[in-house]
Amino acid sequence: MDALEEKEEDEQRVEEKLGGLAVSDDLQDVETKVPVEQDCLPKHSVDMSQLPSSYKTNSPKEKQLLHIADNFLRQYIHLCPNRKPLFLHPVNECGVEKFVSTTVRPTLLPYTELYDWDGCARFVSDYLVMEPLECPITLPSSLYSPTTTLKHQRGNCFDFSVLLCSMLIGAGYDAYCVQGYATLETCTLDETQELCPLLRKPPEEAGKPKCEPLHGLRVHAWVLVLSGKREVPETFFINPFTGNRHNTTDKRFLGIESVWNHRNYWVNMQDCRHGCKDLIFDLGDAIRWEIMLSESNPLQLLPEEEEELFDSDTEREKRMSFDVPPSWVAPIRIPPRQFETRYCQGKKVTLYNKAKLKKWAPYLNGNGLVQRLTIYAGPDYTDVVEVREWFENREDILVRREVNKQTQLTTDYFSKGHSFCLKAHTYTLLEPKTGHTMEFYNEARVDGLQKRVETASEMTEYFMGRDDFLYLRHVDFGKQGDETQRIDMNSKPIRQIKECFHRNPEKPADEDVAECIFLITEEDIHLTYHLKDKYITASKKLFHKLPERASKEHEVFMTPETCITYQAGSFEKGKSLFHLYNLLKDLTAKEKLVKEQVRQSEAEVLTILKIRQTEEADIKLSVSVYNRDRNEERRRHHEAMESTVKDEVLGQKKQDLDYLAPFLIQNGCRDKLNQKQALCVRDDCLTDFKHHLTYKINVIQARLEKAVEELQKRHLWFQENKNQLNTKEKDDYLSSCSESMFHINVLEQRLNREKQMAPQKYLALEDKLCMDPRIAEHLGYI
Repeated sequence: MDALEEKEEDEQRVEEKLGGLAVSDDLQDVETKVPVEQDCLPKHSVDMSQLPSSYKTNSPKEKQLLHIADNFLRQYIHLCPNRKPLFLHPVNECGVEKFVSTTVRPTLLPYTELYDWDGCARFVSDYLVMEPLECPITLPSSLYSPTTTLKHQRGNCFDFSVLLCSMLIGAGYDAYCVQGYATLETCTLDETQELCPLLRKPPEEAGKPKCEPLHGLRVHAWVLVLSGKREVPETFFINPFTGNRHNTTDKRFLGIESVWNHRNYWVNMQDCRHGCKDLIFDLGDAIRWEIMLSESNPLQLLPEEEEELFDSDTEREKRMSFDVPPSWVAPIRIPPRQFETRYCQGKKVTLYNKAKLKKWAPYLNGNGLVQRLTIYAGPDYTDVVEVREWFENREDILVRREVNKQTQLTTDYFSKGHSFCLKAHTYTLLEPKTGHTMEFYNEARVDGLQKRVETASEMTEYFMGRDDFLYLRHVDFGKQGDETQRIDMNSKPIRQIKECFHRNPEKPADEDVAECIFLITEEDIHLTYHLKDKYITASKKLFHKLPERASKEHEVFMTPETCITYQAGSFEKGKSLFHLYNLLKDLTAKEKLVKEQVRQSEAEVLTILKIRQTEEADIKLSVSVYNRDRNEERRRHHEAMESTVKDEVLGQKKQDLDYLAPFLIQNGCRDKLNQKQALCVRDDCLTDFKHHLTYKINVIQARLEKAVEELQKRHLWFQENKNQLNTKEKDDYLSSCSESMFHINVLEQRLNREKQMAPQKYLALEDKLCMDPRIAEHLGYI
């Protein structure tokens, strides 16, 4: 491989330059741990006393495998003298050499998020803290177990890859660890030139990578996932540092030396001068991939004088038929609390191109914030343009918030389940008359409202799926000084209401209203009908309401001049006066109804704003009933169950003692019993046990009666004082009642169980006494 030969020729010159390299991208954000070229501290110390013996020693089969690996390595070096060393058997955390395939421990963890490759990759990239290699162009001297990597939550690219590969294989993927070369940004986890994945992806890759002296020499490890298993359609790479998926032609990856999984080890024999884009990942191809433990063609034979470097026929046969021993790594386990906490110390910060992404563990922030993306105007991360936040577990079901720093507009997004079916809310302040745009889950609302836009002077509502085909309602409000159309001090005077309707196919077009405008101040009503086919004008009607007649029925006063009609394409006489009178009467009633609906919409806006103000002032997080650590009621129930189990275990241990010892001493018996002593011991034992059962039931009964009495007193106090109590005192009362009822329920269950089991326990003891050899011989049972 010419590229690798050129790398080795320049290696000495490059190593001399390493000492003089300076940090050029010194970011000022102390929270962002963007790796740079630096002298690295040694790997974290490990307490070997807590590790299993498999970490400290090698089994005979592992020793045999190491011998085979050494022999394979000698042949490889002889045949490929210009190639870099293989990563075959580094030492583990105990300083013991281990073959890399045995460090992979396939594991399926009990979390649904880790059943797919993207969930596994995201977890590894979030959970671990990246440590650069001690030297960027040489292999690490050690490879720790995935369990130690998880414990310390940090590692280099090889540690990341082995852990991720173990999880992917456990989840059913055909995954492999890769030893190869990558770009500076990939090896150092520098994403400051990358667009944040949460933002829109660019159409093409940006410019060429920066020239740097170690290009093509930087050692990196990542994961290869082959197509086939788990319905993977196409082979791809996973960068374990970021958890991102990449094509095998991606220019970030510059070459591959070898790959391995938990069963075998393959050496790449293909040319990597053009990176990985031309590589064929058919591991069964003995020309392109030299396999270590398989029935494939061995390395090519050399002249007889060099045969001592190679396997004998017996050694080669052993190598080809040898199976990799089971992994020496202990089972990989991640406790639920650690899985939930996810990030090191519960948070993680990543810099992207003109963006900063912060992540937090659930429940770490009191407002439920789990992710914040800050978008900047320039690469110096100072001028904020927009902030996007994601939330979890909030009782107000807020899931996302976007704040535009230029327009000062805030948009809140809600999941389904809000009391008003609220989907999104855009505002500057949570105050009336400041302008609000509210979107709703229209399928969950009776009125089909999809969106409402309100300002100080107008309000527009959009509808979907209504039976009356209404899709828009626009309201113009008058000035605050106009008192003619106001109902109360909180409502705004209405000047005009316009409603728009979709086409109703069951009506003729010139009888199907398309637009209805109620001019409240002018007391006019305008109707515009849908266009008939092949017509360019629509039929219209204009009603001018006259004062109502003073009669009991308040009938509408109608004259021929009250309605002006335009009938498109018709020379016939218009509708009769009686028909127009009925239409005006219906429109007048509808106008009154529509105004009431507008007032209801105004009131709904005020109610939503009040609710949102209350929710933001006192943010509460919800907890699943299955989360015993945070769910107090669930925790108490679990503790009660554990207490019951402990009581049963303690009772079993007591049964293992000599239950007759106190009664033998009481009756002065030492060795063998006579008949009188045997009968006395039996009767005393039964009597004492009966008293014990009665006492236990009485104690539980007394506790139950006391709890019920206290609850009744508390309830009586509440009835007498409920009108003087504030909200907090009422909530405390309900909470205490809930706890009391839980306690009473437990006591009732224990009392019923004791009453049911007491006769059975007494008879069981009686049978046991009759079968006891010390008593049975005097009762005729033996």
